[in-house]
Amino acid sequence: MAAFGTTATEPTPPDSDSRLSATHRPAPAAIRILTPGAHPARTHGALFVPYDAPGDTLLVIDQFEELFALCADPGERALFIERLLTALDPASGLRVIIGVRADFYGRCAEHGPLAEALRDSTLLVGTMTPQRLREAVVRPAVAQRVVVERALTARIVADVAGEPGGLPLMAHALREIWRRRSARTLSLAAYEAIGGVQGAVAHTAEEVYARCTPVEAAAVRALLLRLVNPGDGAEDTRRPVHRDELGDADTTARVLEQLVAARLLTVDGDTVDLAHEALISAWPRLRGWVDEDRERLRLHRRLTEAARTWQQLDRDAGALYRGLRLTAAREEFGSGQGELSPLERNFLGASVTAYESGRHAAARAARRLRTLTVSLAVLLCLAVVAGVAAWRQSGVSARQRDEAEARRVAAFADTLRPTDPRAAMRLALAAWRTADLPETREAVRTAAAQSDQAAFTQPAQVRDLNAPYWLGSDGRIFTTVVRDKAVQWDVSRQRQLREVALPGLSEGITDVSADARWIAYRGRDGATVRNLANGASHRIAPGPWTDTDGAFGPSGRTFVVRREGREAGDERATVEVWDVRRERVLFRYAGGDPDGPLPVLSPNDRFLAWCTHDGEQLRVWDVVERRRVATDPPARTQRLLCRSDELTFTPDNRALAAGTTDGVVTWDFHADRGRPLLPMPGEGVNAVAFDPTGAYVLTWGLAGLALWRTDGPAPADGGPRRPVVTFPVETPAVTDIRLDPRQGVLRYREGSQAGVVRTLSLHGLISPAWRKKERTEAAFDADGKPAASAPRYGARAVAADGTVHTAVNTRDGIRVTRQGPHPGSRTIGTRTEDAIAIDPAGRTVVTAEGALIDVGTGRRRKGFAGEDLLRTAVFSPDGRFLAAADTQGRLTVWDEGGQHRIAVLAAADSTVERPALAFSADGSLLAASRADGSVRVWETASPRLAGATLPTGDGPVLAIGFTPGDGELRIATAHLPWRTAQLAPERAADDVCARAGGGATRTEWRRYLPDVPYRQTC
Repeated sequence: MAAFGTTATEPTPPDSDSRLSATHRPAPAAIRILTPGAHPARTHGALFVPYDAPGDTLLVIDQFEELFALCADPGERALFIERLLTALDPASGLRVIIGVRADFYGRCAEHGPLAEALRDSTLLVGTMTPQRLREAVVRPAVAQRVVVERALTARIVADVAGEPGGLPLMAHALREIWRRRSARTLSLAAYEAIGGVQGAVAHTAEEVYARCTPVEAAAVRALLLRLVNPGDGAEDTRRPVHRDELGDADTTARVLEQLVAARLLTVDGDTVDLAHEALISAWPRLRGWVDEDRERLRLHRRLTEAARTWQQLDRDAGALYRGLRLTAAREEFGSGQGELSPLERNFLGASVTAYESGRHAAARAARRLRTLTVSLAVLLCLAVVAGVAAWRQSGVSARQRDEAEARRVAAFADTLRPTDPRAAMRLALAAWRTADLPETREAVRTAAAQSDQAAFTQPAQVRDLNAPYWLGSDGRIFTTVVRDKAVQWDVSRQRQLREVALPGLSEGITDVSADARWIAYRGRDGATVRNLANGASHRIAPGPWTDTDGAFGPSGRTFVVRREGREAGDERATVEVWDVRRERVLFRYAGGDPDGPLPVLSPNDRFLAWCTHDGEQLRVWDVVERRRVATDPPARTQRLLCRSDELTFTPDNRALAAGTTDGVVTWDFHADRGRPLLPMPGEGVNAVAFDPTGAYVLTWGLAGLALWRTDGPAPADGGPRRPVVTFPVETPAVTDIRLDPRQGVLRYREGSQAGVVRTLSLHGLISPAWRKKERTEAAFDADGKPAASAPRYGARAVAADGTVHTAVNTRDGIRVTRQGPHPGSRTIGTRTEDAIAIDPAGRTVVTAEGALIDVGTGRRRKGFAGEDLLRTAVFSPDGRFLAAADTQGRLTVWDEGGQHRIAVLAAADSTVERPALAFSADGSLLAASRADGSVRVWETASPRLAGATLPTGDGPVLAIGFTPGDGELRIATAHLPWRTAQLAPERAADDVCARAGGGATRTEWRRYLPDVPYRQTC
C-alpha cells in the first residue's frame, strides 16, 4: 500500500513518525474508491476533479495491479499515472492511496516519477497474525449468536496463518461451514467435509461442475476462462467482463446463474467477475484449464481488445486484423467460433473477408500482369525455377514446422507432468522423435528421471465426493463405496477389478482390511464383514452401533470395536477384539477413552495399544494372555504418541511409532526405551507407514513425502538423520501413504475425500548395494570407473593417456604430483591458497581465490572476474572449458583461462559446501550436485535451459563421472558405490518407453501434434 501526501492506514504504531499517519490532518471532503479496470483513464477521468468543499478529496485505488494486468494500452496507462501524480501538488486538492499486490510492485518501477513518489510513502501490509485471524472467525459468529467449536477455530488459524491469499479462501470456507451448520454451531466436521480452507473453493466448484451436463460443462469452462487474465511473468488474475461479452445463449445463462448461486461469481450491474481470485489457484481443474490454454487465452484477450477498438472506431477497416495476427486468430478460432462473442465473431469475420477480398484482387492483378508482359518461354523458365525453390522451401518449412511443434510439445509435457505423468513421458518422447533439439533432449532426460510415475483418478461416472476411500497396504488396490456397492480398482493397471453388493448396509462403512480383501459395514443390529473376492460374510459385534466405531487389525484376521458407555454418566469405553472368521471375542476391556484415537493392533494380533485419561497415558495389552504389558515411557513421549492420529505398531511387533511435531517417535515397549528419532523438517509428520519388512518407513508432512531407512546411521558430520529421498507434494492433504518395494514405487491418496492415487517412482533408490557404513570421499577416473584414492584437500584430474595429476594443499603450498609414465612432483603457490582444480594435462591449477597458477613456472594470473570465492571447479577433458561454482551457488562456464565467461547456468546450490562437478568426454554435458542429493545436467551449448534433474536418494553426492562415449553418468554417494543415469537420448527414450508402457497413441498424437505425421516412438 502506498500514499501520495498523507493518509491513515492500519496498522501504524503510536510512536511512529511515518508519513502515512494522518491524525493531524482534517477530515477529507470526499472519499472515492475505484479499481483501474481495462480503461482507467477513460473510465475514471471525472473522479480526479476535487469535491467542491473544504478539505482534500481522497482517492483510494484498490487492486492497482489491474493497471498492468487489464490495461493493454501503454499510453492510457501512462495518462492514468500522470493524473495520479497530480496529487503531489498541495494545491491539487487530492490525496491518493493505492493498494497493489506484492508480485506487481516491481511493475510500478517502470514509470520513473511513480517510483520516485512511492519511495518514501509505502507501507507493506503483511499477513494477519493468528490472534487477528482468530478474531476474524469468532467475532462475526458471536455477533450472530453462533457457537464456533474451538477445534474449528484452531484448525482454520493453523491452515491460514502465513499463507498468501488465504483470507478469501477462509471467507469462502466459513460461508460453506455456515451452510452446513448444526443448529447454531459451526463444527470442525463441517470444515473437514468441505476439504478445509484449501479445498473449500475447489469443493464448491467441483460440486457445481459435477451437476452440469456435458454441454453445460463446456459452457462453464468457456465462461470461467473468459474471466481469467493469464499472467505473463506474474500470477494469473481475474478479469471482469461486461455481460454482453458472454453472449445470450440459454446454456450460458443457466451456468452463470449456478455459479453466482454458489458464490463463485459475482454480478454487479452488467459486470460479471470471479468472486475470489483465489479460485484460479485453489481449483485444480480451472488451473489446469488455464495452463492448458494459456497461449490461446492470450490470443483471445488480444482479439477481444482489437474488436473493442474496431467498434470504437466505427468499425474502420484500418483496425482489422492482417498478416500474422489474422493467421494466428484464424488457426486458433476459425473452427470454434462458438466461444467468441458476437462482436469478436463480427470482427474476425470482417478481417477474413477483407483479407480474402484483397487476396483475390491481388491475384487478378498478378494474372493480368503476367499475361501482358511475360512470354511463354520466360514463364516456362520461371516455372522451373519456382518449382525447384518451392521444393527446397517446402523441405525447410516442414523441418521448421516440426521443430516448432516439438518445442511446443516438450514445454507442454512439462506442465502436464503433475496431472498426468504417464502422458507427459510419452509426449516428451514424441517431441524428441519429432525433432532432435536441445529442448527435446532435455525433455526426454527429464521424463526418464521424473519421480511422478502415474496418476489414477476414479472415473467421474462412479464418483461420489462424499464416499469413503481406502488404499491397500501395498497401494495397488483402491476401494470405495458407491451407494450400496463396494467398487475396487487396480491402481497400477488403472482398471476396475470388481463391484460387490453390500446387503444390509444401513449405518455406513467402518473399514477395509489392509489386504483389501474384506470390508466391514454397520447394520441396525451389528456389523457385517464381507469377503470382496468370494462374497463370504461374517457377523460380529451384535447390537446397535450408536456411539460405536471399529477398524481391522493389520492382519485382516481381527477387528477392534470401541463402544461408548451405555449408562448415564459413564464416560468409559469398552474395547473388544474380535476374531472375524470365528465370530468370537478374543479380548474385552472396559475403561478405554471414548474420545481418543481408536485402539490399534500389532501386525501379529498379539498386542493392543490405546491412550487413556484424556489422551495422556499409553497402555499396551497382551491380547493372548489378557494382561497389561509393563511399559512406562517418559511423560512427553506418551503425550507425543497419544496426541498423534497415526499411532501404529512397527512391523516387528515390538514398538509403537507415531508422527509428531518432532518427527517419527518410536517407543520399544519390550525393551522399555526409545528408538532413534527420524526428524522431519518443517512442521513435523502427519502420516507414517512402514514397509512389511520394517526396513523402510514413509512419512508425510509439510516438507513433503520422505522415505527413511530405519537402520540408517547418523551422518558422519553429527547432523540429524537424513531420509533416503524426499518428494515435494503440492496437495494440501495426503492420506494412505504406501510403499511397494516389489515394483519400486510409493503411492499415496491425494486429499481426505478424493478418488485420486498418485504413484512415484523410486528410480532404484532401494538398492541392495546400500552400505550402512558412511564414506566421505570418492572420485572417478576418465573411463568412469571408481578411482583408487581421492585427495581430501585438493584436486585430481586424469589425462587421456591415463596419467593422474593431483594438487594437494599442504603447509608449504600446493603440492602437484604426476603419476604415470613420467612421474614427478613440485610445490607451487603459498600455504594460504587452496587448490580446487587442475587441468587434465597438469599444466594449470585453479585456487579458491580465483587465481590460475602455471605449474611449470609458478606464475599466477587472476581470473573469474566478478565472482566471489570459488567452492570448486573442473576442466573439461579436452581442457577447452572450465566450470566453476562460487560461494553464492552460481555455476559458470569459462574458457580454459578463466578470462571469458561463456555461460551462466542455473544456480548449482548455495547450500552445498563443495558441489561435485564433471564434464562429459566431449565437453557437451556438464553435471553438478545439489544439496538435496540430486544432480542437475546441462548441455553446455544450450545454457539458457533449466537442465534435467536426476534424483540419487542417498544424501550428499561425493563424486560424479561420465563413461566415455555412451552418455552414462555415474554418481557416488555416502552409502552406494555408484548409481547410473542414462543421458544419451536413445537410452533415456528406452527407459521412458518401459516406464510409460509404450509411446504416444494415435489419439494423443492427433491431439497434441496434429500437423506432424504420426510415427512410432517406442
